[in-house]
Amino acid sequence: MVSCGKESIRSKPQLRIKSVSSTVVPVGKDLQVTLRLSDKEGDFVDTLWIKKRTSNCGLSNFSDSVLYRIPEETPRIKNFDADVLVTFSYAIELQPRCGKSDTAIFSFWIRDYAGNSSDTVTTSPIIIQRL
Repeated sequence: MVSCGKESIRSKPQLRIKSVSSTVVPVGKDLQVTLRLSDKEGDFVDTLWIKKRTSNCGLSNFSDSVLYRIPEETPRIKNFDADVLVTFSYAIELQPRCGKSDTAIFSFWIRDYAGNSSDTVTTSPIIIQRL
């Protein structure tokens, strides 16, 4: 017997990567990551934590919460389940700081006001080109 059903929404916020605009980012182009955010109580905070780890240039790495804030007008409703689009600017967050192309992995997590943290979700390696 085979069955399928929708995963239930849990109290602990849940994130999953829905899509990544490209696995190779040319010079000057932005990168978009679409995440799916679910939270049973809808009490997630406005801060999405993001970490960037690179293979070749430690100067390009970051772990920050100021890069993305969930807009205040986003309804905090029970059984919240919606997409979150994060755009990384080439000039600001992507451009390799060591003068050569690099490979980056981005990690994301979020918390709620009850103190629960989502699992960390991570992209596949993304090549960021540099002239």
